[in-house]
Amino acid sequence: MDWQKVLFDLSGATACSAMEYRTADAVKALFAPYCDEIVTDALHNVLAIRHSKDENAPTLLIDAHMDEIAMVITGVREDGFLRFDSLSGIDRRTILAAEVTVHAQNGDYYGIVSAIPPHLSSAQDREKTPEFDTLCIDVGYGGEKAKEIFSTGDFVTLRQSPTKLLGSIVTGKSFDDRASVTAILYALHELHGAELPFHVCALLSAQEEPGLRGAKVGAYRIAPQEAIAIDVCHALIPECPKERTSVMGKGPVLTYAPILDRDMTDRLLDIAKERNIPCQVEASVGTTGTNAYAIFATNYGVKTALISIPLKYMHSAIETMDLQDMKNVGRLLTAYMLDKKEAMTGA
Repeated sequence: MDWQKVLFDLSGATACSAMEYRTADAVKALFAPYCDEIVTDALHNVLAIRHSKDENAPTLLIDAHMDEIAMVITGVREDGFLRFDSLSGIDRRTILAAEVTVHAQNGDYYGIVSAIPPHLSSAQDREKTPEFDTLCIDVGYGGEKAKEIFSTGDFVTLRQSPTKLLGSIVTGKSFDDRASVTAILYALHELHGAELPFHVCALLSAQEEPGLRGAKVGAYRIAPQEAIAIDVCHALIPECPKERTSVMGKGPVLTYAPILDRDMTDRLLDIAKERNIPCQVEASVGTTGTNAYAIFATNYGVKTALISIPLKYMHSAIETMDLQDMKNVGRLLTAYMLDKKEAMTGA
């Protein structure tokens, strides 16, 4: 399978929080060959389930979120420009002159975030990062026409075509977290046809960006005994602290944190060493900022681990990563499930 194409196709989908249905069909089609059952819920979570022959077998949940960062229209000006605000974590330092798609009731429209030319701004203004409430989106329409088409509450996503850079490096939008969706698919593809003594549920979750919501609902429904959340973490770039970043191209990142199960994390690290899968380690003193936090406290508690893909320029339209890191997450997931099978069956 062409994993770069899979990632690029998923990256090109526009599915912000509460609009995951726009990519759900594509995700279901990708996972269908490797699962016994695919279901969705009211939040547009996609749950791709591989059943064990033993109905009473335990369940391993593997999560990655489908939604992407976005904005929302807060009003239509008399001159046709659209007021907007951040919906979920967009880095406003990168938003000036950005190309966007405005998702109106009757279709999608191209827009540009307006930017005052440097010739017309003061030196003081040029030193500031503008607030969202001082910016507008230009859709090319006058006020009357714009008010016919656009409404308060319309969602806005970033426009960017994914691109291959040198080697195995790629850049594009929404690699957070479509790269993790691809990594889970990689693992299920590798295990296609293998019998496992446990159920596997790939939870492709909704609404992670505004508050880890879909994973909470999905995990409650599945009630797993173990879970692995897959997400991205910050890759090292110039001037960033090394102790808070990981190195792109050096493999998946395993996190140690109070909310995460140490035995699972230790075993994942041991498996990576045994299988010669490059791996890195980081520590988190808080919630990790990922769906792991939503999953671990579900029902009576779920043993949860977190694997991350190093990513540069997070929450922008030019997120950059190494395809080998993504594939190695898939390899590690595959190896963990085979190791779990051996521990349960001795074979």
